[in-house]
Amino acid sequence: MGVLVAKSPDEWAQVITKSFVPLSLGSMSGSFRGSVRSSILGSAVTLTEVRTQGASVVLRSAHLVRREPSDDFLFSLHLEGDGAVLQEEREAGLPCGGGALYDASRPYELRFPTDTRQLVLQMPRNQLRERVGRLEDLCGRALPARHPTVRVLAAYVRELAEACDDLRGDQRTEMGLTAVDLLATALRAVAGEGFGVPSGRAALLASMQAYARQHLADPGLTRESLARHHRVSVRYVAELFAAAGTSPAAFIRDERLHAAHRALTDPRYAGMTVSAVAARCGFTDRTTFTRAFARAYGRTPAEVRAAYSREP
Repeated sequence: MGVLVAKSPDEWAQVITKSFVPLSLGSMSGSFRGSVRSSILGSAVTLTEVRTQGASVVLRSAHLVRREPSDDFLFSLHLEGDGAVLQEEREAGLPCGGGALYDASRPYELRFPTDTRQLVLQMPRNQLRERVGRLEDLCGRALPARHPTVRVLAAYVRELAEACDDLRGDQRTEMGLTAVDLLATALRAVAGEGFGVPSGRAALLASMQAYARQHLADPGLTRESLARHHRVSVRYVAELFAAAGTSPAAFIRDERLHAAHRALTDPRYAGMTVSAVAARCGFTDRTTFTRAFARAYGRTPAEVRAAYSREP
């Protein structure tokens, strides 16, 4: 997309709506100036550098969410100035070198009382959900700059923004997916150390789901193994998953299929055979895998891989 420059608040409203999702403006400095430089990383992920001069407030209102819906997530890596993200009645200050996640399918507000510079990674919900799982508790919370996983994420995203113009299209796609992987790692790590952690039965279910996602390659992953690991009865495991509208077996199968679909559409795994992908995701029988995959996605694994390999 190149660089878009706004010399007034009205122009800024148009620029940011074109660059991200439909947005409106709150209070703005009369001398406000801003620019964005966007890089497309494959068919769905974008990385945008945003620079502003003067105080500004940007809104994604409930009206805009209803009128012009979006299912994307955005992660702001804050590099200069002061800022905050407000979503779900939570306010996350944006530390320099850190950032915050927000969900375009729900209202949010971005406040910048000073000149700022940030990098915004935008991706579809399904890409992040498949890597993290429950996302509702992660929005509107700060990822601290001092956390080691956030430091790695920040360094990678900064370098990617600098080098992106020199990369081939296939390289951009691969590195965009790597950025989403690193973001997912940081979200899981920081959430596990304190924010957005549910309590009681919800906490135990979340722990079981996370354990299952981490051990999908293990053919022995069952409700019995979940029960042993968490030191509860098999019946209690079934009750927890039933309360969430599923069963342990269905959850494990669905997560394995999600992982397989992600691998088959990821250029980084283009050299892996379909059988190897199936085994990597915990399926011991190729025929069983193919049938389950086709029921879930309407195409066989080979057809999905061929369709994505033909994309530019």
